[in-house]
Amino acid sequence: MRTSTVSMSIAISFLAASILSAPVWPVREMAPLHGEPPETAQAEAGSRGVPSTAVEAALDELRRRFPNQIVIGFEELFDPRPESEPYIDLGPADTTLAAAIERVRRVAPRYRVDLLEQRLVHVYPAQGTADPLHLLDIRLKEFDMPQDCCLCSAIANIDQPFVNYAPELAKLLVDRRAAWDRAHGRVVRGYAGDILGYCYRDYAPGPAYFGITVREALNRMALRSLQVCRGEVEPNSPIYGKFAPLSWKFRFRRERDADTGLGGVPLFQTF
Repeated sequence: MRTSTVSMSIAISFLAASILSAPVWPVREMAPLHGEPPETAQAEAGSRGVPSTAVEAALDELRRRFPNQIVIGFEELFDPRPESEPYIDLGPADTTLAAAIERVRRVAPRYRVDLLEQRLVHVYPAQGTADPLHLLDIRLKEFDMPQDCCLCSAIANIDQPFVNYAPELAKLLVDRRAAWDRAHGRVVRGYAGDILGYCYRDYAPGPAYFGITVREALNRMALRSLQVCRGEVEPNSPIYGKFAPLSWKFRFRRERDADTGLGGVPLFQTF
């Protein structure tokens, strides 16, 4: 009995040492299940003392004015933050959506602001690009619409391999990171992460879309969230809390030595 106890103690010690010495991969913070209104996230950003850029503030005001009429797809230049929150005036309370969008254009002349399908406001640089690697243009063989309660997670983590809504995008990012690891004599890292509930592609109820780009997939998810919020479609999953329309944002932070192997870090977010 004593021999067994000693052997077990040695095994436990060896296991503990292995765990402590194993490499630790960064775990990406998961987006919450959809249901939290955008105003909450905006208030949290303000409480952290991070001022909005003029275009961000203008788009937030546009959504506040027309909360159930539009969603936004925003390809944002990685500009420095101002020292204080900008003041944005989109006109009097009875300003129309078209007039408000025209004011956004004046606030943010570096961007094109297009209204698509009368529902989605596409905002992107007037010159140059916010997507130098054309990640948003990657074409997906098949995209399956997620459950409604998973739209937030699916948008914010569309580039993650374990979510798998955009496998062509995820494969490119995995391959680039692995190549960077090998070029720098490092062990090729894996991906770790989990999301709440059944928010994987395997559980997506559809419909399926074939041959669309990553940008189009993000737009379709945002528009789906608007349809659910407006009661135009029957929810395809339980809805937790207040369901608010989702807008998406993409940015690319340039870093020459980034371990992504991309020369920077792509960021997908909801707002």
